[in-house]
Amino acid sequence: MYRTCLLLPVVALAGCGTPVAVRSLSSQLVVTERAYVVSLHSYFAAVEKFADAQATIAAGRIDELTSQINREYGTRANASLAQPLTPAQRQQILDTLMQDVAANAQVDIPLKRKITDAVAGLKKQDQELEGAYQAIVAASEKLDEYIRLKKADETAIGPLIQTVAASNDKIQAVIAAITAITQDLTQTSPKAQP
Repeated sequence: MYRTCLLLPVVALAGCGTPVAVRSLSSQLVVTERAYVVSLHSYFAAVEKFADAQATIAAGRIDELTSQINREYGTRANASLAQPLTPAQRQQILDTLMQDVAANAQVDIPLKRKITDAVAGLKKQDQELEGAYQAIVAASEKLDEYIRLKKADETAIGPLIQTVAASNDKIQAVIAAITAITQDLTQTSPKAQP
């Protein structure tokens, strides 16, 4: 992202009286960006591992809430069954209990799927973000080559600027998508008690 801002001054400086300083700056920027890509990759791996762990915890919590709700259904059914009832009334209570427990389990499926899909979406967005940044690094490396060889011209730099701008736009879109995933998950309501 910051590279877009730095490309134009570096290109402008390439034609000035301090070519050694420009080449040195350009080379250092490439080294820094390569190191950043490695750090970014490690960061994404850590975030994805954390997201996987949180999905596992959420699934466990959902299962725990389901069991708790099912116990409450059972307690209510047992209280009703303790009263004098006809066989048809007893069967109706048992049928209602079975329906409530089955419906309770069905509620979990979309919620668990939403969490799993969010983690998968986060991983996909991380890959896209890393790919966009790799394109910026590749453009930086090419620009550094042009500067070192003193062969940069407007026609050679133009496509690099377009690549960096497109990658910057992609990064912004990915960040917006990750933010939307996060907001969607944080607004997911917890399972309600019966």
